[in-house]
Amino acid sequence: MLARYRPLWPLVLLMLLVTGGCRKPDADLGNGLLPGDPLGVVVDTVQLHAFTRADSNFRSSSLSRQVLGSFLDPRFGLTRAGIVTQMRLGPSNIDSGQDTAGLIADSIVLALAFDGATYGYGNMDAQEFRVHELDERLSIDSIYRSNRMPLITGPDLLEGRGRVKPEPLRKQFIMGDSVLPQLRLRLSDATAQRFIDAFGTSDLSSNDAFLDFFPGVYITVANDGQAPFQGGLLYFNLLSTPSKLTLYYRDTNSTTPDVTRALDFPINSNAVRYSTVEHDLSQATGNEVALAMVDTTSPAEVVYVQALAGLRTVIRMPSLAEYRGQSKVLAKAELVLTIDGTTYPYYPPPALLVPFRRNESGQEAFLPDLIGGIGALDGSYRSTEGEYRFNITRFAQRVITGEQADPTLELVAGSGGITANRVALKGPAALSSPMRLRLTFTSY
Repeated sequence: MLARYRPLWPLVLLMLLVTGGCRKPDADLGNGLLPGDPLGVVVDTVQLHAFTRADSNFRSSSLSRQVLGSFLDPRFGLTRAGIVTQMRLGPSNIDSGQDTAGLIADSIVLALAFDGATYGYGNMDAQEFRVHELDERLSIDSIYRSNRMPLITGPDLLEGRGRVKPEPLRKQFIMGDSVLPQLRLRLSDATAQRFIDAFGTSDLSSNDAFLDFFPGVYITVANDGQAPFQGGLLYFNLLSTPSKLTLYYRDTNSTTPDVTRALDFPINSNAVRYSTVEHDLSQATGNEVALAMVDTTSPAEVVYVQALAGLRTVIRMPSLAEYRGQSKVLAKAELVLTIDGTTYPYYPPPALLVPFRRNESGQEAFLPDLIGGIGALDGSYRSTEGEYRFNITRFAQRVITGEQADPTLELVAGSGGITANRVALKGPAALSSPMRLRLTFTSY
């Protein structure tokens, strides 16, 4: 019986060969080949040295967003941010000589509009806000940096009314109108009366005179005794229309003496605005970050990156020069960084890490790999894998050829002046998934 089916075996064998030949090639085909293998592909891993150092202050004036608040990160310690801003006269006519005898102050409120869906970092716990009047004139032509604390005068203008729970997702109704979510801080009644007394005087006759009368405010927080994971940083768009100082008052000499009127002092592009930032590692529950910053020579198991002039990671690749003069061509250089440990839901890692190099003058410069755009360089956080990847082929090639003298990269958080994200990364000495630079060479 078997004999009558024997002619079918060649056909079955042919079908198996065809089926196997149509299978999609493996994506990592060739990765295990050794030098001299038929495809001419060589994969190697470069030895790295990495460490953590404090980041430098940054220009925080005239950015698209300002940051305010504080939170205590058990690993990174305390971060506190404040806002310095001027106000300007609105379009209303407040000429000298007006009769102000019947004006009665109701209140004066400082409103800061949340920056849409990107309203903050951390928990939205209640915070103790403070508002102080500036004791200096700021210039729109000057650059203000994150470590520049302003001169202030007088007591807190909130007079103990500064404990507020932020509600960045709730619209509010002001004088019958629905307004975008905002933080509203009512200043002292004495401040409201001071503005009423200025009606009809030269103090409100021009913007220059107004800035002499009221130079601006420094908004900060006094969250003493914060517990780990308590508090957060709030993100505000000061150029949004709701961001302003508003005086509410009544005119008893008018035909509608009980109607509350509003006079706005907007924050616009002609007003100086900048953020101040402070970091205090001593308030961390452990000392691992502080120790990492002291030791820059030992093989690092963990390194750190923190936005808002917090921390940056330095990565050195001295062994890249050993490939100089070889016959094979560098096809790809991929730097892979894995996050260390788990992340607290309200403290996500930076959405993007940005690598810099140092040029011949020692100044920060972009990598040549950016010529293809940020997408070609990558550096975005991959939440599924818990890692970052960078295509630094052009940079590595320049180091190999000697065009790039310093084989060092420095990693900072993307949008680091307007976000508060931070991350711990596995270093080259990590026991599992260490930091690595994967090189792929080809001879054709």
